Amino acid sequence: MQTDTTIRSSLLVLATVAVFWTLFVTRDLVAPFALAVFFWLAIDALARSIDGISKRIPYWFALTIAAIITVGALVGLIVVIADTVGSVVDEAPRYQARINEIFGWIGRMTGQDVSYSALNARFGITALLQGALAGFAATIQAVLSDFMLIAIYVVFLFVAQAGFPAKMDNLFPDEIRRARAQRIGSSIRHSIEDYISVQTIISLIQTVISYIAMVVLGLDNALFWALVIFILNYIPIVGGFAAVVMPVLFGLVQFDSLAKVAILGGVLFGAQFVVANTLQPKMMGDSMNMSPLVVVLSLTLWGALWGGVGAFLSAPMTVVLMIILAQFTTTRWIAVLLSADGDPDMDGDGKPDIAPMPSL
Repeated sequence: MQTDTTIRSSLLVLATVAVFWTLFVTRDLVAPFALAVFFWLAIDALARSIDGISKRIPYWFALTIAAIITVGALVGLIVVIADTVGSVVDEAPRYQARINEIFGWIGRMTGQDVSYSALNARFGITALLQGALAGFAATIQAVLSDFMLIAIYVVFLFVAQAGFPAKMDNLFPDEIRRARAQRIGSSIRHSIEDYISVQTIISLIQTVISYIAMVVLGLDNALFWALVIFILNYIPIVGGFAAVVMPVLFGLVQFDSLAKVAILGGVLFGAQFVVANTLQPKMMGDSMNMSPLVVVLSLTLWGALWGGVGAFLSAPMTVVLMIILAQFTTTRWIAVLLSADGDPDMDGDGKPDIAPMPSL
């Protein structure tokens, strides 16, 4: 018995390593498909919400409206990014002069040579900034370059959607196994859809508050920074921090008054803090039942595997993994550790909804 357990555990470890190695090697193929599934679920959830407004609205019409909204949002994002790049290039001399003023002020306060050239020679600031910008640009470029592929995936997912029930019947002739598979699939879908819906609402609230503050204070390219805040808020923990720091640093370069920078930072941080500690826990509910440590670890793991796309999808991917692992006696303990309250089934009783399968 002990030998069987040891062999099973060893095989599980080897299989896990093989799966993650495969995900890393095939990231150029798998990551766009995973992102397509994310958009498919988001568009379908929006379409069903529109369809639920009235019985007179057919699903195909609601789906068309949802697709137009999604495509319009993506096109608008591209236009804003392109316009912002041009604006930053035009204002580059003014920003550079302000940066030199900031370093000069720091040098006078400390009595040290903290000019940009001195700091760059010591810490390689230019290389760090170029690396960070290159990484961000590479992520955006990768998503845009795969845009057509992702769009094709999404279209075919909707085309295949109608055949899912018949496929489930043929894949699982046994009614008990079919019911289990349908319950797992439904749990995964509802969890991801709830996460997308709640995270979108939360991001919109933070974005609107931040945009109003940036416009009132006169921050350049406020719309661009609002979009950055909206997108970054989908990345757990790190995204919210970056969504505050990036506009504030830009404000430090633009504004001559430190009071404006302090007000901007206070409003942005306050919006993030209040929403993250009041609305988010109540609205998120059981859609992402993960401890903060697991959130950070999943962000690191998926980010290492798939880069920016992995960071963006880290939370829903980990929720999917947790739900699947909870279905087997061999791996349920892993799902329990991944969950925030020890209940990976997210039903509140801490017990399996159906007896776990004997092995994986």
